[in-house]
Amino acid sequence: MSVPKIADAPPTAVTAQRAADKAAAAQASATQAADQRTNDRRAAEADNLAADERARIAERLQQMARESGRQLEFRVDEASDKMVIVVRDQSTGELIRQIPDATALRIAQRLESQVEAMRSVLFEGRV
Repeated sequence: MSVPKIADAPPTAVTAQRAADKAAAAQASATQAADQRTNDRRAAEADNLAADERARIAERLQQMARESGRQLEFRVDEASDKMVIVVRDQSTGELIRQIPDATALRIAQRLESQVEAMRSVLFEGRV
């Protein structure tokens, strides 16, 4: 038994086959887009959970430092989303050291904004 080639098929069969191919491609594209949106949503939820977890850890560490009589501050920098440790003089409250320091946090923030700008240009076509 031989299968007719598309070239041998009547024009209406070719048109129907092309329409079916286009519909299948559109369905595949829609499915891929839906999957990407789901993945993006899950990644955002994971980032939020991670940020919440870091905040809880920072709060617990700070509580432990207070209980031990040390002048340490643990927090999450909102701009860079990085953990920050501040060491202060117990008697004066003067800043002794911050890890990472303020300059490193500003650099990280600027780099992140530049990466976001490059993503916009490269992947979304914004200028």
